[in-house]
This record gives sequence, C-alpha cells and structure tokens, in this order.
Amino acid sequence: MGLSATGLGSGMDIGSMVSKIVEAERAPKQERIVKNMNDVETNISAYGRLKTSLDTMKDLMYDFRRNNTFASRSTVSDNPETVSASADHQAVTGVYSIDVQQLAQSHKLVSDGLDAKADFGAGKLTLNLGGRSATIEIKPEESTLLDIVRTINKHPSNPGIKASVINDDSGARMILGGDKTGADNQLAVTVNAPITSPLQALAFNPASQNNAMNEMQAAKDARILIDGLALVSSETNTFSDAIRGVDIEVSKVTTAEDGPVTVNVDEDRATVKASLEQFVDAYNAFYQVTKALSKYDPETQQGGPLVGDSVIRSAVNQMRSLFSTPIEGAPDSLKTLSELGLSTTMDGRLEINNAMLDKQLAQNFSALDGFFGGNNGFARKVEEAVQSFTGVAGTIRNRESSLGDQRVRLRDEQETLDRRMEDLQNRTLKQFSAMDNAMGEMQSQLSAMMNIMPS
Repeated sequence: MGLSATGLGSGMDIGSMVSKIVEAERAPKQERIVKNMNDVETNISAYGRLKTSLDTMKDLMYDFRRNNTFASRSTVSDNPETVSASADHQAVTGVYSIDVQQLAQSHKLVSDGLDAKADFGAGKLTLNLGGRSATIEIKPEESTLLDIVRTINKHPSNPGIKASVINDDSGARMILGGDKTGADNQLAVTVNAPITSPLQALAFNPASQNNAMNEMQAAKDARILIDGLALVSSETNTFSDAIRGVDIEVSKVTTAEDGPVTVNVDEDRATVKASLEQFVDAYNAFYQVTKALSKYDPETQQGGPLVGDSVIRSAVNQMRSLFSTPIEGAPDSLKTLSELGLSTTMDGRLEINNAMLDKQLAQNFSALDGFFGGNNGFARKVEEAVQSFTGVAGTIRNRESSLGDQRVRLRDEQETLDRRMEDLQNRTLKQFSAMDNAMGEMQSQLSAMMNIMPS
C-alpha cells in the first residue's frame, strides 16, 4: 500500500520514509521467496518434460503390444473393387483365390398399384423380419397409404422394416424393405382385418406362392468359393474368419471372363519398420530432453534445471541397459534389440542399421512378436521401466509431489510476509505520526513563548 503523508509538524515525507523502512525489511526475505519459487516452478516444468518424454515411449510400447503390431499382416487384392480384405496377427500368410458367386441382399416387397387417397380402414398389421416382429394398429381416421407408411416407420417396436411409397402408371405402390441382408432375414406381413378390407392388399407370406404383395428383391446370403474348394456363405457381404484371421469384403460378383480375385496375405514388414522408427524417434526425443535438462556450460557457468540430478542418469542408464539385455523367453535368433539392428551411437542416440533390420524382417519376422510381445517381452520391459519413474509411486512423481509441497510452503511464507510487512507499515506510520504530532506541539509552544517575550 503506497503512502504519501507529509508530516505537518516536521515537514518530513513520512509516507516515503515508512515505505523505505518496510521495503528494506521486506527485500531480502522477498528475494529469497521469489528465487525459491522460481526454482520450484522451473523444476516442476523440467520433471514434467522428462515425464512426458518417458510416457511417450511407454504408450507406444503399450499400443504395439496391445495391437500385436510386431505380428502385423498385410493384404493385397488384385481387384479391390470386387474383393477387399484385412488381416489380424493370427492370419496365416498365403495367396488365396476368391470367387464371388453371390452378394448378400435384403428382402424387399412391393404392392400392386393402389389408390393413394383411399382409406384402407381399421385393422392390424403384424410385421416380421427374421424372427423379430411387431403388431401395428391402423386407425380408421389414419388409414391412407401415406398414413400407414408413417405409422410403420415411427412405431417403437418396428423390427427394422422401412416403408415408402412410389407412384407409377399403375398407381401408388407401397415398398417394404428390411434393414438386414441374408436369407434368414425375410419379410412377412400378416393382416388382421376383414377379408374384404383393402388392407389385405398388403399381406405377404414367404412360404406361400399366392401373395398380395410382390417380391421385389429376394433375401440372399453372400456366397464365395475359396481356392475352388471351400464354399462359404454369410448373411452380409463380409466374411469373418472364412480364412483364419482374415476379414473379406465383397462388392461385386466375379465373372467367368475376369476370373476369381487373388488376395495375398503377407507379413506386414512396412508397418513393423515404421513402428520401430517411431520408437527410435521417441527415445531420441527423450534423450534430447535429458541433455537439455542436465547440460552445463563451463563458459557461462550456467546449468540446466536438473543438472547433476540422479533421476536423469538413472532413467538413461535403465533404458540403455534394456537395449543390450537379453529378453528371457525370446527366440534364440532374436534376444536383444541390437540383434534387430537398433543400437546406441557414441553420442547416446538410438539409431537403426537399416540393412540389418531389413534382413531380420525378411528372414526372421516370426521372431519379432516373441521378442517384443507378451508380458515378458521387450515392450513390456520398457513399460515397466518407465512406470518406475512416471507411475503413481515412481521417482519423478515423488519429486513432483515434494516440489508441490515446497510450492505450498512458499505461498504460505509469502502470505505471512505480506501480513508482517503490513503490520510493520502500520506500526511505523503510527510511530512517525506520533513523533510528528509531538514536534508540531513543540513548535506551537515555542511560537507562543516567542510571542509573549518583549521585543
């Protein structure tokens, strides 16, 4: 709080004097608090950067392990517009011939031409689709063809049947279509109304040859022939595990002229290599962070916020140890990361020997998942190492918690100092004011004495 009071008795600038006294008392304590607070905030930020760089590696390895990245498979179709495919890590590599004999279809019905403006009267329609059914009441005051369409579409128990109306030369036609493909998802419409009711024009029984409505599109399963031997059907145009670990999506029927589609399932070396490059980049980013935080410049005698910190040394040493330590239970042909072509350079970075890696990917791909995957593989080892630093009970978390406590204490010290300085200011101001008042009274008394003395 600024002071500007001027002593009436002494003529001194009391406010300025009090401020200087208070500032002289505050300065060394305030400087210490500010310096310590800056150090705490700098260290919290530094540990945050270190933790983020470590967690990036951990998260990558978790994703690789969860997604079985190092056993990835690729698929190539020579006619993707007709047949496309995707494969998981369980797929057996090979070349497969796919002949698409039939696509899956949903069931569709169409009525004869009807009078769109006529009332069809009261009654009930029971709609069935693949074993799911709903009974829909048609009210006499809402019984035009459009009314019936709206009632069907908005019914809460509709089993998945979409109704619509088209108009052609013969009149208005109702179309009913199922929302699921497959031979088992046939439509049926049972009419509960007098035999003479116009609603009877909407009846359909798939088991009967005589129906009021007509089959516009039959319900069909998709059907493919694999390698000229295995005939496989599916309710949809997707075939899951017809070939182990492979999902096949068909879009067109193959013709005798074009012949079957060839699908090649292979080891996905490109994805694995890109994943390893991701990890190398993540480690090198971590290593650059450690160098920036722990560097020391002898010329300026300035160091990074964590110079000399044992946490950084420990983190780097643990990661480097993982790179050279054999993984127990891994295939004999791939026990360490360096055998895959990944090793540390003289300056501490991790680099890839592409020739060595490409050779391992080409000749020893099946060993990668055994080295990286599982609960004891390299990926899990990286996760555990990082967790020991960044986890709830990790070293970095403990340091951050301690720094947080220091920050709270410094804030408390700041509040205490502010209160003490405010008390000092008020107390000193009162003292100076009292002195100034006393001096004013003395001057008044002196002036009075001078006035009564003879000149």
